[in-house]
Amino acid sequence: MDMPDEAWEREAPHLREIVLFLSVHLDRAPGVLWPEYDNPAFGDVDDGDDTVEAEEVDEAEDAGGIGAGSAGGAVSPAQVERFTAELASLTGLSVRLDRVETAGTSPDVGGDAVWTGQPGDREHLLIHQIAGPVTWQLTGTGESGRPESFQCRLLPGELLYVPAGWSRRRVGAPQARYAVICLGSKGA
Repeated sequence: MDMPDEAWEREAPHLREIVLFLSVHLDRAPGVLWPEYDNPAFGDVDDGDDTVEAEEVDEAEDAGGIGAGSAGGAVSPAQVERFTAELASLTGLSVRLDRVETAGTSPDVGGDAVWTGQPGDREHLLIHQIAGPVTWQLTGTGESGRPESFQCRLLPGELLYVPAGWSRRRVGAPQARYAVICLGSKGA
C-alpha cells in the first residue's frame, strides 16, 4: 500500500486515515477506527452538531430506507462509488460495497444475530457504522494460530475491520444502520 508522497497529499483526509488503519490491521487482527475525519460517502458530514434528531432519522427512513445524502446516516450511492474506487486505487485491493443494512429490517430483531462468515472466507470486511450503536462480536484464528474472539461497540462514524475467515455477529441493535464493505485481492 505504498504511494508517492504527492498522491498521498492529494487524497482526502478520511481516505488517508482508512489506508493507514488498514496498513496496520490488514491480514492481522480485528481493529476499530475512531476517525478524526468524516466520510461523506456515508453521511458523516460534520455540521458541528453530532446529535441527530429523531425526526431527521424518521424523515430519512421515510424517504427510502438508506437515504440519498440526507441527514441521519444517509448513504449517497455516487459518493460510495467514488469512495470504493479511491480506496481500491490507494490500497491495491478490490473494494466493493456489499450492502447497507438497517438492523431493524433483519428477522432477528430483539435477539442476537446469527454468526456470519465472509463469502469464501477470502474477503476482509470494513463495517462502517452509519446510525445507532451496535455491539459486534467476532471469532476467528488469530496471528498466533489459536482461536480468538473480539468484541466492541461501534458508534456512528466508526469503522470495524474484520479479517478474512473471521465470523461476526451484531448484538441487539434494533435501530442501527451500517455499511459492509468487502476488501479482497485484485485477482479474487
